[in-house]
Amino acid sequence: MKKTLLMAAAALAAGIISSQAQPVYSQNVVGYVNTVTPNGGTYLVTVPLTIGVSNGANEVWPLNGGLPSIPDGSSLLIWTGSGYTTYQSDSGSPSLWDDNGGNAIPNAPLLPVGKGFFLIPSASTTNLFVGTVAVNVGTSNSMVLANGGTYLVASAVPYGGAITNGTSSGGGLALSSLNGLPDGSSLLIWTGSGYTTYQSDSGSPSLWDDNGGNSIPAPPTVGVGQGFFIIPSANFTWKVGL
Repeated sequence: MKKTLLMAAAALAAGIISSQAQPVYSQNVVGYVNTVTPNGGTYLVTVPLTIGVSNGANEVWPLNGGLPSIPDGSSLLIWTGSGYTTYQSDSGSPSLWDDNGGNAIPNAPLLPVGKGFFLIPSASTTNLFVGTVAVNVGTSNSMVLANGGTYLVASAVPYGGAITNGTSSGGGLALSSLNGLPDGSSLLIWTGSGYTTYQSDSGSPSLWDDNGGNSIPAPPTVGVGQGFFIIPSANFTWKVGL
């Protein structure tokens, strides 16, 4: 299995976005997303905006007045294609992050737009992501998903709703056979303790089946800032536009 890493394009347009509302775009380059992560949970999330120079975890969660913006001891689990690399937040580390053994690391892990990861906070926290939308208005971002891979991904634009909404030129995730997703591809959505699995099916009214191959009346949905797994049944180029 191969790891996918979606690098965001430079953004010229953005919006004011929350996890409870649809994006509203303007010429303003600044946007924000609030993601609440109560203590005791394991969350499959993404950084939905371009932040700082590199989208490093130290830029996503910087020190504010010398205080950490994510609780010390919180964990990031980053998918490698076959397993996870784990990091621990540490406001005393030069990069603000340690490896899983508690050793300071010189460079914080990168969290580019379009890449999902697990977050396990050590205390309840509200993640305020402030940055720019990673796709220019009128353009799209492409990710090549090769057959045989398992990909932990997210939308390249801050979108919430049905995964079938939109086209490659804009409006949503556009994950369906209408946009080239091969039949039999799998979508795994994290429930907090396991996964719900769906199969793409061009013959289903919703374009998706449950994991037993039974048509479902409505397609799966995702929220703003939510990551998920895709396992394509054949090579697939996923385009997300704005």
